[in-house]
Amino acid sequence: MERRTFLKITLPVALTGYAGAAESDLPMLSFGVIADPQYADVKPAGSRHYRESLGKLKAAVTELNKHDLKFVVTLGDVIDRKIESFNDIVPLYKPLKAPKKFVLGNHDFEVADKDKGKVLGCLGMKKSYYAESVGDWHFIYLDGTDVSTYRYPKDSAETAAAKKQREKLVKEKRNNARPWNGALGADQMQWFSTELDKAKAANKRVIVFNHYPVFPLNDSHNLWNNTEVVELIAKHPNVIAYMNGHNHRGNYAANKNCHYVNFKGMVETKDKSAYGVVRCYTDRIEVDGYETEPDRTCKF
Repeated sequence: MERRTFLKITLPVALTGYAGAAESDLPMLSFGVIADPQYADVKPAGSRHYRESLGKLKAAVTELNKHDLKFVVTLGDVIDRKIESFNDIVPLYKPLKAPKKFVLGNHDFEVADKDKGKVLGCLGMKKSYYAESVGDWHFIYLDGTDVSTYRYPKDSAETAAAKKQREKLVKEKRNNARPWNGALGADQMQWFSTELDKAKAANKRVIVFNHYPVFPLNDSHNLWNNTEVVELIAKHPNVIAYMNGHNHRGNYAANKNCHYVNFKGMVETKDKSAYGVVRCYTDRIEVDGYETEPDRTCKF
C-alpha cells in the first residue's frame, strides 16, 4: 500500500441544509472501489497485464475486508474477453464481507454473440442500471453500454441503431465518437432524472457510478451523450460525485458542485494495483487510494 499527499479540492456549499457543517473525523459511511480488472488468460499487451488481475483482485479483497464498508463497487470491465473469463475472476469476489456491486463496461461484452445475454447473470446482476439509498446517501449505478455497438448481437436492431447514432457523432467530429464508448438510452435518462429528483426532494446526497467518464467534456473516453448527463447533474446540487473507470490513466475534474473522479485501471502494469476506499463525511468525501490510485479529499 502506498500513501500520497491528499489533493485538497474545495467547492462552495450549495445545499443550504448542509451549510456550516463542521469537519468530522467519523465518516457517515464508507465503500470500496475497483476499476477495470479486465482479466483474460492471455499474454500482456503493452502496459496491460491481464493475467495479473487475478492476484491483484485477491489482494484487494483481503485489504478491503479490513474496513467497515457498506459495499464494494467495480466500475466495469471485469473481464477483457471471452465468457469463460468470468469463471476465473468472479469467484474471487466471494470472500468479500461487504456486498458486491457492478456497473457494465465495454469489455464485459467482448464475448461471442451467443453469450452476450449471459453477461449480467455471470455478474449476478438482475438489472443493468439500478439505485439504492444508504442512510442520507443515494447511490445510482448507470449502464453506459445501454446504447452501443457491442452490447447486442451484430445483426440486432439495437446494434444497427447504435451504429447510426455513432455515425452522427462522427459527422459532428465529436472526440468521443469511438466504437468502444456508449450512451444512456432515452428510458434510462428519464429514470436517471427521476432518481435525482427523488433524492433531491428527500434531501439526500448522491454519488453516481458508471464505467464511462462524462467530464471534462473533450475526453475521448466519454459517454456519447456526456453533455446531456453533465447538464442533468448540474441541475441537482445534491450530486456530490460521479465515479467511473474506462480511462485507465485516471482523471479528476470538478464542475459546479460535482466532483468527477476517474479511477485508474487495475489491469495496468505488472506489479502495481489500483483501488480505493471512499469515506463519506458531512462536508466531504475522501478517497483513500491504494498503490497507483491517488488519495483525494473532495469538499462540498
